[in-house]
Amino acid sequence: MGLYRGLFKDSYKREYTDQELFRRYITRIFPYKRSVFLISTFILISTIADILLPLVLGFTIHELENVDADLNVIVAAGIAYISLSTLIWIMFSLRRRQVGKFVPFFLEELRMDIFDKLQEQDMSFYDRHLSGSLNSRVSNDALDFGNTTILLTDTIGNLLISIVTFAILLVLNPVLAFTTVLGIPVLFILMFSLRKLARRVSRKYRISISNVNSSMVEAIEGIQVCKSYGQEATVSERFHETNENYFRSAFRVTAVTHIWRSVLDTITALVLIAIILQGEQLIVQGLANPAIIVMYILYVQRFFQPIMVLATFFPELSAGMAAYERILEILDSKLQIQQTTESIDPKINRGEIEFRDVDFSYREGEAVLKNFSLKIPGGEKLAVVGHTGAGKSSLVKLLIRLYEYQSGIIKIDGKDIRDFKLSAYRKHVGMVQQDVFLFSGTIKENIRYGNRDATEKDLMKAIEAVHLGELLEYLPNALHTQVGERGKGLSAGQRQLVSFARALLTDPKILILDEATASVDAYTEAMIQEALETLLSSRTSIIIAHRLSTILKADRIIVMEKGRIIEEGTHESLLNKQGKYGQLYNQYYAHQKLD
Repeated sequence: MGLYRGLFKDSYKREYTDQELFRRYITRIFPYKRSVFLISTFILISTIADILLPLVLGFTIHELENVDADLNVIVAAGIAYISLSTLIWIMFSLRRRQVGKFVPFFLEELRMDIFDKLQEQDMSFYDRHLSGSLNSRVSNDALDFGNTTILLTDTIGNLLISIVTFAILLVLNPVLAFTTVLGIPVLFILMFSLRKLARRVSRKYRISISNVNSSMVEAIEGIQVCKSYGQEATVSERFHETNENYFRSAFRVTAVTHIWRSVLDTITALVLIAIILQGEQLIVQGLANPAIIVMYILYVQRFFQPIMVLATFFPELSAGMAAYERILEILDSKLQIQQTTESIDPKINRGEIEFRDVDFSYREGEAVLKNFSLKIPGGEKLAVVGHTGAGKSSLVKLLIRLYEYQSGIIKIDGKDIRDFKLSAYRKHVGMVQQDVFLFSGTIKENIRYGNRDATEKDLMKAIEAVHLGELLEYLPNALHTQVGERGKGLSAGQRQLVSFARALLTDPKILILDEATASVDAYTEAMIQEALETLLSSRTSIIIAHRLSTILKADRIIVMEKGRIIEEGTHESLLNKQGKYGQLYNQYYAHQKLD
């Protein structure tokens, strides 16, 4: 079987039927009905002109057969032929121009719908999908699906030509028309036999493109690790395998689309030969004249040409619909984050937080938090410690609503957070993580990211609070210094300071520091500790810390293990217990003491 060996064994569960895909397509294209109407009109006019051409040519041949042929009639027929050909060219140009206006707007709206849907998703969605795959759906899949619009408009014209042409063939000579239709069943059997195969190979082709994009993204983002371990050859070898798989998938799509073309050409040629032989006999018997036979042959070619196009229609349409199917997987994906039907704007005053009997798992059957309960009074500085996998980061991710918990309730100031509008609620919760993400742009733009309406005074206040001004003195353009993707050009400590300023500029009622000083050197940490003490005093704070200095200044410390709180208290009281906290302190924190 060669390249086709895996093609017939592999299968996938289809979520959308052809009828549903087509219905959804019509619904999406309906707002552009004016453009579709104009395109159809141009196709209709072009079709009529195309059908008249053989009549004009046949009439000219019939006139030339006469000994006393009228030159004026022949000239008029020539002018008519040129005029009809010009009209066809004009209609084709107008149709392409209209398509050029319509398709870009169609793609723009489609891509925005996909992008907006991606923005709505919670983090569990991104845990299930690779970034390269999602990028492929926004770019490649949307483009391929958009191309089906042009394909469908061309198909409308081809169907019109075939139907009207066959009616003319019946009028010209019913006997020859019967000979013509003998090859049609074979052609349609071949066409419909391609549908399932085309859908299968198209689906695999779309997946292979996603794999290439995902491999590229992963290779670029992990280039430093790759070079550090000298694994460039390994990465190249893996990408070669992915790229080769893409080649095979593309080859299969091309083969399915064009492999039958030679068969169709052969059938068409055999039908034409049969018509010529039969037409010759009709002329000899005096049952037809040469002009009629010439016209008939010209119309037969016009009849089969659209059918030849239709033979490749299903594979190409299947490719577009396979792309649309992948797009619909995103557009129809259900949000995990739950909100009540009448969400309200949050009014957080005290910042009191309560977890009550919360159950949470990233994957079914693998509980991270089980019957978890915790109450944090407003204004308290709470430190959370524990081994990796204890559930510390999951705790704050639920609070900021990056993931949905399966049961229980989380309240802020006595109100269920599910009753709050997400976008408004998250503005009251600031979060600084260990892995800081900065966007391409200036330092100023990154700081103002969470509060674009902040005044210059507020901006400078946030910068001074985290001692970012000292960093800016060493940069050539200060606040207007350009940083690269993910903050390239700045050190880990510098990026951390920018993220602190970004979070503080929003003036959140609740501030979360998720191991925010783990990547900061001792000097940088000393710069921000004094500022943090002042800033955290006026808001509820949850600190997941790897630094002893941060833990010592907390009002309360909780120790987590396997999603449960096993100890809580102040630093001194927990040390005196000589329990789990004492073990953690001796393992991780004792060496950080100044003495």
